[in-house]
Amino acid sequence: MTKEKNFQFLLEAISTDIIGWLIRDNGLSLSEAISTWYNSETFEKVSEPNTGMYIESSAYNYDFLKRELMSGRFQV
Repeated sequence: MTKEKNFQFLLEAISTDIIGWLIRDNGLSLSEAISTWYNSETFEKVSEPNTGMYIESSAYNYDFLKRELMSGRFQV
């Protein structure tokens, strides 16, 4: 698997998990959960290969998203 394909695979796996958790934890519809994730600063960071966040677990990245949703901004 090429580096780019590996990156895309991991990003899609993380996204699938996080969207599911947004639905479960917040009662969002599928479209609301998708919009929340893909419009977040956390997704922007995970989508940047240079941050290395795509190799972290879905749960690790979900914690960043939860903090962002509570505070209104991405926090390290």
